[in-house]
Amino acid sequence: MLNRLSSVLVLLVSVVLTACLTGCGPRLVPFTHELRMQHGLTAKDLKNLQFYVSHEITLRREVESGGSQVTPGHKLLLVSGKTIEEVVIKKHTPGVATQITNSTVSVSFEPGFSMLFAASPEPGMAESIAQAFATAPDPFPGNHPESAPLPEPIGGAASGSYWLASSQGRNVPYQGRAFEAIGESLRAHLLVDAESLEEEVESRTVLPGVRLQGQ
Repeated sequence: MLNRLSSVLVLLVSVVLTACLTGCGPRLVPFTHELRMQHGLTAKDLKNLQFYVSHEITLRREVESGGSQVTPGHKLLLVSGKTIEEVVIKKHTPGVATQITNSTVSVSFEPGFSMLFAASPEPGMAESIAQAFATAPDPFPGNHPESAPLPEPIGGAASGSYWLASSQGRNVPYQGRAFEAIGESLRAHLLVDAESLEEEVESRTVLPGVRLQGQ
């Protein structure tokens, strides 16, 4: 009887802990251009927010034999006799904004590097903000930073979520190199903790007041 009671107590504790971990986590919502405009968020505001990525991002590039070094922490794969550098950013990985324009946000998920996300109604439309490469196709484009310029925003009214931006189909500029987005990587968009967003807006709108000198 005592053993059975102990088992029930252990089960109840496990359920409570699971519920707490689930309920105490951040309440993530899509970060949209409409949300940004609604709250009048400035570049400074965005840099104070904790962003997350909605989907896993997998980027790959072919590494030329004897070419540039691979970034520490990235994987090297051998696919069909080719050496491939792979970058994986897991779902809900946190990141911080580093550069902001009217319709784009660059977010860093590892020190020193960032990815560009562009506001658009659908993920495929984010490609329209990325300029095509100026040079002819390179058999090893990932090894030449000059062939992977950072996309620039185009004119027009922005709207929708901030999707991972690409150019020439599935090419994603990262670390000054051209990577190919694998799988559903281009469906990745920015999320934000709803509570943190509310706190940022409140901290900006609540005035501390002014006191007389000596009081």
